[in-house]
Amino acid sequence: MRFIPTEQLIPGMILGQDLFDATGMKLLTKQSAITRENINYLDYLGTAGVYIDDEISKDIALRQIVSPEVKNEAVALIQDVFSKTEDDDMLQPEERLIRLVVENVVGDVLADENVMYNMIDIKTFNDYTYFHSMNVGVLAGILGAKMDLPDEELTDLVTAAFLHDIGKVFVSKDLLHVDRRLSPREQEEMKAHSQLGYEYLQKKFSFSDRVYQTVYQHHEWYNGQGYPNHCKGKELIRNARILRAADQYDTMTSKMPYRPPYQPADVMEYIMARTGMEFDPQVVEVMSSQFCIYPIGSEVVLSDGRHAIVVENHLGFIGRPTVRLVDTGEEINLRGDRGAYNITITQLLV
Repeated sequence: MRFIPTEQLIPGMILGQDLFDATGMKLLTKQSAITRENINYLDYLGTAGVYIDDEISKDIALRQIVSPEVKNEAVALIQDVFSKTEDDDMLQPEERLIRLVVENVVGDVLADENVMYNMIDIKTFNDYTYFHSMNVGVLAGILGAKMDLPDEELTDLVTAAFLHDIGKVFVSKDLLHVDRRLSPREQEEMKAHSQLGYEYLQKKFSFSDRVYQTVYQHHEWYNGQGYPNHCKGKELIRNARILRAADQYDTMTSKMPYRPPYQPADVMEYIMARTGMEFDPQVVEVMSSQFCIYPIGSEVVLSDGRHAIVVENHLGFIGRPTVRLVDTGEEINLRGDRGAYNITITQLLV
């Protein structure tokens, strides 16, 4: 299985995974042949790409930390909660469901302590808010698990991550969908979402105070230059420091109306460069060893111009995976093969 950007899809390619929208409705079925109409629809939805099966990649298996079923359940639940928040509908049953879904996500994250975050997330821009919230919940859960958070604190972290952007329901819809950068006045209006979300969750739910504080502080910076209260260092609760990094990673690696997604390697460079400024050094240390910048199944360009598919990542050596050459099928261990020491990866094709 390998990841193919939407603009590179060709009719007849075989889909490697079921594809769902934010409501949980299946859009395309695994092992179906992709049509021109499918490709046009994926482009309309703003989908960056999909996983396909072909001869060169059919034996490459994606080792997922959180099962597709649990992810789909989480996205659909988040979409439902955000929609009911906007319409001010009854939310009591959703709190129980949130707790159940969070429990499933945490259970999956804790099931294999050795697994690394190793996938390109499939999300559509039209449903960006819901997929983003789910992705951030998974990313934050992985970081929290690797940092040995107690179970209750980890559960609160994933809950807050799922709900961290709920305050955007109360922000002008025009600001959420503009295809340009916001003006200073618009930025100030957007910044209110963390406090609005904090106040709404306190009013409507009965989660722990740690959940509310994490949502409130998720845009604070480690050096105090964030918002809304310019807290810094240990003034910030640990979960908020973890959520800040997870949120930024998923935001930057996602396609936006005004820019394409940044490469994961570039995002990690950005985060590491801002260690101690925007991000907690302890969080960055864990992140830089556990988040694979060249996910399994992705196509990369090597420094000698050859194209390859990532087959395996190596803990602690996230920039030196084992790859399979597209033209010949030969595998090269960029970490261990002596003849490959001078070969680097120059681009991830997403």
